Amino acid sequence: MTKKNKLKSREISMRPFVYLRPSISEISIRFLVLLSLYVIMLLCTKSYSAFLVVLTSVLGSLCAASLNFLIFKEPPFHAITILNQGLIIGLLLPETYPVLVVFFLTFFTLFVSHCLIFKSINSWLNIAAAAVIIAWFVGKKYFPSFLVTSDLLAVRNPSVYLIENGVFPIYDFDRTVISFLNEKIFSLLHVTVPEGFVSLLWDSKSAIPAFRFNLLTIICSIIVFSDKAFSSIIPCLFLLVYSLLVRLFAPLINGGAFNQGDIILALLSSGTLFCLVFMLQWFGTTPVTLGGKIAYGILSGILYFIIVGLGTSPIGMVYTVLIMNIINLIIRSLEEQKNTKIMDNVVLTHPVAVSEEK
Repeated sequence: MTKKNKLKSREISMRPFVYLRPSISEISIRFLVLLSLYVIMLLCTKSYSAFLVVLTSVLGSLCAASLNFLIFKEPPFHAITILNQGLIIGLLLPETYPVLVVFFLTFFTLFVSHCLIFKSINSWLNIAAAAVIIAWFVGKKYFPSFLVTSDLLAVRNPSVYLIENGVFPIYDFDRTVISFLNEKIFSLLHVTVPEGFVSLLWDSKSAIPAFRFNLLTIICSIIVFSDKAFSSIIPCLFLLVYSLLVRLFAPLINGGAFNQGDIILALLSSGTLFCLVFMLQWFGTTPVTLGGKIAYGILSGILYFIIVGLGTSPIGMVYTVLIMNIINLIIRSLEEQKNTKIMDNVVLTHPVAVSEEK
């Protein structure tokens, strides 16, 4: 070893700890970048009405963040978190929603929750979800209705029916991509995919921006879950449970056949993937233990199926997030009781060791 290397080996680092997961500030910055991609997509697709709604919601969140900083002198990354919540609110509101109402609703919801009620940047309640629910009650007429009617539940593939009837658009590139996939990939499995599904992945043209760009959401999910910033247990169990329920039981609700549910329509509508990535595991709203996360994932999938069914709901996933926030309080309470019992057993089993540590 050279003298220079010996000196390097003796250096004392000012940062001796290594973080296994990104910090909240790093995640907030990442969310800001990813959510901004949806805004860019709105501009690229010339969806100016939806862009204006999102921009107004962002302005409302910026005003709330500025006032929060002036009053409480919060760290800068708190403003980024509030800005992310404003983006989520705007993306979950219909493009026809009045912008003036959007501004005041976003501002007052974020300001009151962060500065007056919880007095914290993160709480047990998802504030963005609460704001969207308030917007639903204030202006329900602006939200789209369920696309899957009781008659469609008995149809084997409601998504194909909706695509063929022009509810979901078909883009020019769809036929080329579908033909290639059917010939080169799906033919090996002896299945074919009808036209329209690539378009549904790319842009469903929903009135609610967060429901539109499913391919972008899938890419965002890979980035979000790639470095263990959030647990993959909850979303995986949610998707598994919900998909199974849709496949097996959704058609039976209205006289359809068993095991004929349309999973593709269920996952690519209602903002299912968007809320799963950006809302269901918001900071401080999920269990800590492995058992708690498993229970949370299973219960959320079951609850979502009860509320939404086969999909195309304008507000179902947001309701699911809020109800799961309440259920999480029960799970966290059970977790704390279990931890207390474990500590009591340790004290009873090793009283000498505990007294020596004191």
